[in-house]
Amino acid sequence: MSTGPARPIIIVTGANNGVGFGICRRLLHGFLQNSPGDASPLFPRSGAAADEQEGIEYPCAAGLTLIMACRNRQRAEAARTKLLELFEDDVARLGSNFGDGGAARRHVEAFRKNLVIAVHLLDLASVQSTLAFADEVARTYPYVSHLVCNAGVAPFVGISWTLLFQQFCRDMLELNPFGLVTNPSYNVQRRAVMSDDGLGWTWQCNVFGHYILCRALEAKLAASRTGPGRVLWMSSLTVHTHTYDADDWQLVNSLHPYEGSKFQMDLICAEFSRRAGPSAPVRHFTVHPGAVDSSISAALDGGILTYLKIFMFYLSACAGVFFLQARWFGNLHYNISPWNGAAAAVYVCLAQLAFIPVFLSAARVPVTREKEQKDGALPVCLHSVTDRRGRNSVALTPFYAWPEYEEEAPRLVDRCERLYQSYVTAGGKLQQ
Repeated sequence: MSTGPARPIIIVTGANNGVGFGICRRLLHGFLQNSPGDASPLFPRSGAAADEQEGIEYPCAAGLTLIMACRNRQRAEAARTKLLELFEDDVARLGSNFGDGGAARRHVEAFRKNLVIAVHLLDLASVQSTLAFADEVARTYPYVSHLVCNAGVAPFVGISWTLLFQQFCRDMLELNPFGLVTNPSYNVQRRAVMSDDGLGWTWQCNVFGHYILCRALEAKLAASRTGPGRVLWMSSLTVHTHTYDADDWQLVNSLHPYEGSKFQMDLICAEFSRRAGPSAPVRHFTVHPGAVDSSISAALDGGILTYLKIFMFYLSACAGVFFLQARWFGNLHYNISPWNGAAAAVYVCLAQLAFIPVFLSAARVPVTREKEQKDGALPVCLHSVTDRRGRNSVALTPFYAWPEYEEEAPRLVDRCERLYQSYVTAGGKLQQ
């Protein structure tokens, strides 16, 4: 029996491509090192957590169990094979820098020996599949240290050129030439898309499915042997308050169900954090990857989008490097690659809790909004950034809308909880 540090057991949903694959890849790279940059303190010590878990350093764990939670086994297994190939490349690269023996070499050898990458099927559009996945994980593993709620869908069908032109004019007046990609409001999405369970499809995949996992695995997260369990809720750069309608909480009739689902994840995470407090056995964090080239917008890809990029970035000399041009004009949100986009999530997985902000005193928030902030603390979102030199890091943004939606958050959580309990009682299948 090992006497070393406990080995993290990390679940990443949607792990076979995009940001999910980037998170898995970057986690392996981080744990492989004794002192990875992704675990370095980036923010001042905060709250009661500053006095807790002082000695825990996840990257020093001599092993890892990484659970790739995916809908399609064939694609997941292919991603797992690719992940292992990239991991072996990292091992070889690190090994070439070692001398004979040494703590670093012993750590790499131990970690490589005790690395497990497991594929488990999960279809977040099915309550039965989601509950079955949680049950399988609970029976297979003694605990869960991290749950990364990354998987997401978007019912994009095309672009409204009228809305695009309106936003372009508005962004130019506000001296925000890159808002067309940073915060697009012109993507047309299908309405009234329902799942087989009779729930809003986008809402179920992005929000409720992850809510089920969080609740069904709560005991396993609380039993984590690497410190308090950590739940990461994947938000988005495109979150807007106008996308949320309390009466349409499953986003069935919403014109922007994707953005609305991400805003709901912000609300749920903030409410869970508030209820749990700073000493709870399970902690909740909001992260987002910034602007990343991902398959989630596959319906918008093609020749038209190429011309759109040229139109939006007319200042760029070459459309093929338009993201780079945006960086050079100072926009830090264009992370481009899944590796860069994964920075915030991996930091929250690796860093000590004392250096991961969850709330920020309103008194410390710069006055950047017309409305004055209420007394108290604002939840924060940690997000990936990349500067004009290509240096990747993590920044944080206060949840400025929290004072306005602070009373709506518990209502949303209670609605989700009642629905969750109904499905548990019914064995995963309700008559809609």
